[in-house]
Amino acid sequence: MKFQSGKLGAPKGHPKYERPEPIPTITVEYSEDECPHCHAKLSSPTETKSIIEEEIPEPQPIRVLEHKINSYVCPRCHKKVVARNKAPSGRFGKNVQTHVALLKFEDRLPLRKVENSLNRNHKLKITNTGIYGITKQVARKLDKNHYDTIKEIRSAKIIYVDETAYKLNGKTWWLWTFVCENCILFVIRKSRCKKVIEEILGKKFKGIIVSDGWIVYSKFAEILQRCWAHLLRECDALEEKHKDFNFKNKQIHDLFIEICKIREELPPDDKRIFLQREMKDRLEFAARNMLRDCRFKKLGKKILNGLDAWFTCVVHTDVEPTNNFAEQALRELIVQRKIMGGLRSEDGAFVLERITTCLASWKKQGKPLFETLRSYL
Repeated sequence: MKFQSGKLGAPKGHPKYERPEPIPTITVEYSEDECPHCHAKLSSPTETKSIIEEEIPEPQPIRVLEHKINSYVCPRCHKKVVARNKAPSGRFGKNVQTHVALLKFEDRLPLRKVENSLNRNHKLKITNTGIYGITKQVARKLDKNHYDTIKEIRSAKIIYVDETAYKLNGKTWWLWTFVCENCILFVIRKSRCKKVIEEILGKKFKGIIVSDGWIVYSKFAEILQRCWAHLLRECDALEEKHKDFNFKNKQIHDLFIEICKIREELPPDDKRIFLQREMKDRLEFAARNMLRDCRFKKLGKKILNGLDAWFTCVVHTDVEPTNNFAEQALRELIVQRKIMGGLRSEDGAFVLERITTCLASWKKQGKPLFETLRSYL
């Protein structure tokens, strides 16, 4: 395993990164007509040096649009006629709404920092309450997209699932993430029970679930893959506490190295099925040996309880051996949790899961966030 040195810049020996030259939008040329030393007239320049400067515009004030909608009374039928219009339903335009949502959930700014940013850059004064109200409007407009993401998760061949505690009004709720090839779903629920999985995946999910090994997942999918990263961390922690666990820990790590090698070399299907069976037998043997020692019994039972789920990734090579995709997806919201300290209401949970689901999915799909979010408003 490689550790970062903490120094800025690329590692030694890494190819030099060249910043691409932008196309100038404005050109300023500096000329001289006479020599500053002897005052002789100068002809055409013998050399021209070009220096590129990249600059952002000065803070721009907001545009204030007044929409005047005329109404009429028809002289014939006496009915009221309102002029067709594209006036917004709220006070703030699409750009403001998009900017606020991205500052709050992509840049992870607290409400007061969003307020300061808008005032500093655009002379736009909105209170904390107003900013929160804008995020609620955005979340409501993304509601359909959220349910479309649930449908896509249900039809996925492989999903990565994880959950973590999340404070809501001082009480412990649960933040869940479901990750598939093209999208990421976040939901916040009161419990960690199987009802949440059934709500998202349905009663019988047809794909493969990759998880940390919680037993409830086995009721929703016939094929599971348990996370090797969790197992390796537990083994390392045991060895740190009990030095005589060294040999057993090496056995587990060697199996994981073999998994990675098989996935890299991709032997034929029948060979991988044989290797899966052989590696499963070796893991079972190691786990049963752990049962003989009370210090390692808990880990041995954990391995045996999920014995059929440790080597799915050997046969199904499009399945990852770890649950890193789900853990990485959660990490972004865990950082937000540390900044916000939790949620204050169920409305806040609604806003968080709607907006973050869309932003995370669009990033995964390589879509530009500002333009994509604005198109839904």
